[in-house]
Amino acid sequence: MMKSKRAFLDIDTQHDFMDPDGALYVPGAGEIVGNLGRLVAYARDNNIPLLSSMDAHAGNDPEFAEFPPHCVKGTPGQRKIDETLLENTIIVPDRPGALPEGVRAGAQVIFEKPTFDVFDNPNFVEYIEREGYDEFVVFGVATDYCVRAAAAGLARRGFSVAVVTDAVRAVMLETGAKALEEMKGLGVKFKTTDEITG
Repeated sequence: MMKSKRAFLDIDTQHDFMDPDGALYVPGAGEIVGNLGRLVAYARDNNIPLLSSMDAHAGNDPEFAEFPPHCVKGTPGQRKIDETLLENTIIVPDRPGALPEGVRAGAQVIFEKPTFDVFDNPNFVEYIEREGYDEFVVFGVATDYCVRAAAAGLARRGFSVAVVTDAVRAVMLETGAKALEEMKGLGVKFKTTDEITG
């Protein structure tokens, strides 16, 4: 039997979502920073590939009709928090053909996206298929938006997915619970940080 090829997927752990004074703070996000740091350190120390998504909006993004301006490219709020950054990073813009040919071992590959969904960066699917991953451990914010889109998108494409329940937070409890139910219906498993890091 072939050994599975696992990657960690860190969703939108950016200052505007994670900091209480951020432009679009996710309630309780500060409480999960410790677990996020543990997961990222575990990936680094065990040579598990770390992929990340990162909101990257233009200043006049249509999404700002629904949400306050947030994660505008080049602003401090768009930056990822230190706990979820490795020393070596590669940022992949959300335009076709932006994926580098080779990625050095141990580098964190960060996919910019203009929407909730990391799959809207055309390079994301190309990269995960090229690398041959079949199993993903997903964490970050927000459960009811970007985490849901990533986990559901992976599950619908046949990947094995585990969401780390004590390393995600929702914008609203009710929609967060609905998102978890939807993920469960797609076969997504739920784990804790302790279960992942053993």
